[in-house]
Amino acid sequence: MFPRLPRMFPNAEWAKPEDIFRFNNAYKSNGNLYLQRLSPEDQWVQEELHYYEDSFCQEEALSFSITTFNVGCKKPQPPLNDLVNLGDGKPTDVIVMAFQEVDMSASAMLKEETEAAAPWVAACNAAVGADMDASPSSPMPYYALKPKQLVGLLLCVYIRRGLLPQLKEFLVTTIATGALGSLGNKGAVGIHLSVHRSTYCIITAHLAAGQSNVSKRNEDINTILKNMDFNAARRADLQLNSSAGIVPEMVFPELFPRDHDFIIVAGDLNYRLNLSYEECMAKCGRGDIEDMLKYDQLVAEMKNPHTPWQGFEDLTPTHMPTYRFDMGTDNYDTSEKRRIPSFTDRVLIWSRRLKWQKAVKVKEHVAIMQVRSSDHKPVRLLLDIPAQVEVPSKKEEVTTSLKKKVTQLGMDNASSAKVSTDVTLLDFGVLQFHRCDTVRTAKVTNTGDSVAVVKVLRQRPGQDQPVNDGAWMRVSPMEFSILPGESQDIVIETLIDPRCMPWLARWRPYDARGRVALAASLLVVVRSGPMHIIDCQAVLVPSIYGNSLENVLLLGSLPCVDAYQAKVDHAVLLNTLQPQIPKELWFLVDAVTKQPLEKGYFTASSIDTDTSHAVMAYIDSTAAPLPAPHEPGAFDVLCVADCILVFLQNLQEPVVPFALYDAALAAGKAKGKAPLAFLAQLPAIRANLFVYLMSFLNFLLRQQHAENDLTAPLLAHVFSVVLIRRPTSAEGLSSARLLQGGGVDQQVRQQLQNEKEDAKALVEFFLTASPVYLQ
Repeated sequence: MFPRLPRMFPNAEWAKPEDIFRFNNAYKSNGNLYLQRLSPEDQWVQEELHYYEDSFCQEEALSFSITTFNVGCKKPQPPLNDLVNLGDGKPTDVIVMAFQEVDMSASAMLKEETEAAAPWVAACNAAVGADMDASPSSPMPYYALKPKQLVGLLLCVYIRRGLLPQLKEFLVTTIATGALGSLGNKGAVGIHLSVHRSTYCIITAHLAAGQSNVSKRNEDINTILKNMDFNAARRADLQLNSSAGIVPEMVFPELFPRDHDFIIVAGDLNYRLNLSYEECMAKCGRGDIEDMLKYDQLVAEMKNPHTPWQGFEDLTPTHMPTYRFDMGTDNYDTSEKRRIPSFTDRVLIWSRRLKWQKAVKVKEHVAIMQVRSSDHKPVRLLLDIPAQVEVPSKKEEVTTSLKKKVTQLGMDNASSAKVSTDVTLLDFGVLQFHRCDTVRTAKVTNTGDSVAVVKVLRQRPGQDQPVNDGAWMRVSPMEFSILPGESQDIVIETLIDPRCMPWLARWRPYDARGRVALAASLLVVVRSGPMHIIDCQAVLVPSIYGNSLENVLLLGSLPCVDAYQAKVDHAVLLNTLQPQIPKELWFLVDAVTKQPLEKGYFTASSIDTDTSHAVMAYIDSTAAPLPAPHEPGAFDVLCVADCILVFLQNLQEPVVPFALYDAALAAGKAKGKAPLAFLAQLPAIRANLFVYLMSFLNFLLRQQHAENDLTAPLLAHVFSVVLIRRPTSAEGLSSARLLQGGGVDQQVRQQLQNEKEDAKALVEFFLTASPVYLQ
């Protein structure tokens, strides 16, 4: 299952439209004997009731103490009481402690959780007065939810014990945005809370560093908000343990941050001030906070209509910049680097409804300047955030009203729904792997008398038209309900993902097909109502990215775009002498080897996305080496290195074929000369590429290049992820999804971890083996 990719219809479970909602109803009724005993009319009332929460709930404020602190890899210095606001008179309801850089050691980058988190968790528990005993008899005033670490990130959340009976649900997940999403040096930890009848998504994030890397920071938060799925672990559990016929996606649909009532993001977001060091220091000397914020990158970003922070409110700092200080002092950076003071440590809030967002009150927003253990200062806020609390008498009134409605309309009319859509055709223009930023919106309006429950699906094309399956579209939301007279916007975006577009491998160069017309239909399916169709179209331009290795080798001397436009008989083409490795990969590797001492290869979190896309466009359209350093048009070499990983990660089939995945793991586990024996099993073109890449990595690891800080374990970790990929079906769950969250079967987690270690061991063998093994 791929995030925000609608399921196809018809499929094995759904032969006709009424099947689409039948499974949901059957699952719910089988689990609720009370509903089964009701008449059809009363059952309809009970199922309809939760859509009318606004009518029988009242708004009450919950107090949240939120602290974000980049600890700079330092151990805590208890007590941490200054980091918490326990309330004045009225105790705080929810306490959030969000930490960054708890552990940023090289070894930690290859893990998710380390020992470094334990002292921070213990110190926070002590400061809050919390334990993990859920019984009412506990003397501690707060209950500690299970903390979650992702390398440097740590999120600790506490609930006032008296509020614990109203905690309906708690889920946790993580997203890494380091190199290829496999390194946790940057990313986010998220917690889903359901309290009373409101849902809260609390995220701590550490976004890309660097003064000028606004676009990468935006890309990071975009990835987090669009891919953080709290139900991924529960679907994985259900898939492994359920009986046949259960569809995990139907029981636990995707649950993303924007599916909540509120999102709170707290962390080191790394947005900087666009000032010179001298200008900023002068303003800091005058304490001119308001003037500094005029140059703040996040403040400017919030005004951009295309920002990934759409709908968020930046809780604008009322304190001095919290970065960067000389360690142990209150002095801004006096080192040679003279880093510009900035408001990097921020808290933002989003609500599904504008009226709820307006009801949020900031009671406190301070930087805790007396903490000097890090080069950042902690930031602490106290917020009043609305919660929807059920009122029994009002609920009874709504129930009575619904009973009258079903009596007046009749069961048939009451249970039917009507909607309209404002568009029937969406054109996404020209797409390419690195040019997929088109967004379109469709509005669905409920024109009937009852709640409209809607699912958005893809229409299954004919067997001879796989190109029209719509796998290039991503939709949000895919499931929703609309009250009578109200509307819901559906956002449709584009994404070229080879994992769910296998037909790309059959689109070959030299067939005079320089472009492919994409056409697909989105089905807006309404429970007990008519189906609406939105036709979508685009034009796809070829790229080596997302393509097959075989196709890329067929390009010969021409650039990709030209080769796809040309016409050569396929039999002639196959008899033409083919290169041993793709020339495009050689161009990229050549650029990196010209600067072997550069720091940050394959691990940099501050990659400029626009530059990486420009490198990809150059590679697709030019059959020549990249401009050399200091030549006009030269690219940032870290972006070039990133493009190597992206190419390997997005091959239709990885360098190690899926059929040899188990053999690769066995060779890595066996060690000795087993890796060499495995290499002999690879098809020639893949063995050549594997050896070439190992030679490249060994070049970077030479002693004279030690200044680049690369190590064999680090490179083995990064490249094993892209060279040896776990086989997954187009509708399956990838290992990355299975590893997210806190509830996955531990045996499965251990199995996946072992697979990663064995794959890493295979690659590491070729980076560390004694010459005697290679003879």
